Amino acid sequence: MAYSVEFKRAVAAAAVTRLATGRRNLDAAARHVLDRIGDAVYVTLDSERKVEALLEYRKRIMSIAKPETAPPRLAIARFHYDSCLQWVDKQKLKPEESAELLMDALVRDG
Repeated sequence: MAYSVEFKRAVAAAAVTRLATGRRNLDAAARHVLDRIGDAVYVTLDSERKVEALLEYRKRIMSIAKPETAPPRLAIARFHYDSCLQWVDKQKLKPEESAELLMDALVRDG
């Protein structure tokens, strides 16, 4: 199954968020996520640009207060982001474990 760009980036952003609630800062969390799934998320960017792009994308989707007034692609990404975080929250996993679960789901099925 091929996933949309919005879904892939939302999963990556959610994984960064989970890692950042643990022991990593945002930059280290983004680097870890991109080391694992970066080629699936940002195909054409070099590694440093991927980190910047992912952190900027996460910032953009987190800034959406009302999805109904956001651009459709970002509203979709915010929905996926929130869904990912809710899913791992229900699993009662530690930040590292939940981030790994999200990334595994993306690379295994995508």
